[in-house]
Amino acid sequence: MRTRNTTAVLVVGIVLAIATAFFSVCSGYLAVPVADVAADLLHTFGLGGAPSRHHVVIVDLRLPRAVGGLCVGSALGASGCMLQSLLRNPIASPTVLGTAQGAGFGAMLAIAFGTGHVGTLGAAFVMSMLAMLLVLALARTKHSLPVESVVVTGMAMALLFTALSRLLVQFTRDEYALGRMNLWLGGGLWHITWNQLAVFAPLTLVALCLVLLRTRHLDLLAIGESDAQRLGLAVRRQGTFVLVLSCVLTSLAVCIAGMVAFVGLIVPHAARRLVGPLHRALLPASICLGAILVVLADTVARTVAPPQEVPLTVVTSLIGVPCFLLILRALRARRSR
Repeated sequence: MRTRNTTAVLVVGIVLAIATAFFSVCSGYLAVPVADVAADLLHTFGLGGAPSRHHVVIVDLRLPRAVGGLCVGSALGASGCMLQSLLRNPIASPTVLGTAQGAGFGAMLAIAFGTGHVGTLGAAFVMSMLAMLLVLALARTKHSLPVESVVVTGMAMALLFTALSRLLVQFTRDEYALGRMNLWLGGGLWHITWNQLAVFAPLTLVALCLVLLRTRHLDLLAIGESDAQRLGLAVRRQGTFVLVLSCVLTSLAVCIAGMVAFVGLIVPHAARRLVGPLHRALLPASICLGAILVVLADTVARTVAPPQEVPLTVVTSLIGVPCFLLILRALRARRSR
């Protein structure tokens, strides 16, 4: 029964995510008929049919954005879910703990030095891990890792790396790199190409598969270190592996779309309300809900005020801030009982 429930969650989530991506490709300043999208997809994948007159718009512009949105949302949803479980902190997320800002600073350094996609990912990952290690080292006391200390230290780390990113922008003289950096800070899928996805999408898929193999370990980590050890889990090794995977996924999301706020925070809470706390269903639900949210947010970002495009992080923040306040209110009410 548990296996069937997990499979059902994953299948339904994937179907809804693909449907959302299909809707995104059809939507925009230039409305594209569903038949044209279907014909171009069949032609692109070598399944017959002739390309439509909207072939360039569909295949070269909108489809990469939809695929990129799926990658970014699924990566951030999984990363936020893992961090909340590992740290037993309901408001842990890549942006709250500063790992996303660290990855963003690393990616901007790579942009300033003109490295390729692999170099950008490597720099983002190193800075993301550095931010995480600093947060854990500074927040940990002699015997525990207090929730409040992790959050406060993470926010300080986020501000530090944001300031470093702004400082880097201030001292950059290359106009092309400067333009990319400023747009990077706002987040968006405006620049995504198939060449980028050829590097980042397979890596995201592999990382997500590794995450889905750790559902039982995350269930044990979520109950506490001492209890997990008594049940036979190698807490230090598995916890380190989860942290590294979280930073990898965050770095991939940042390399694809720049800074995208609140997705890793609110998506796991929404998934938990839908499927419960067990990770065999919670992780797939977080992955799929994150993908749906980012694709829909990107659709809004490019259609709400054409021909201008709203930064993606503005849209996700307008959704995320009210949800974050509701989460804080619920936590406060729970503690007062």
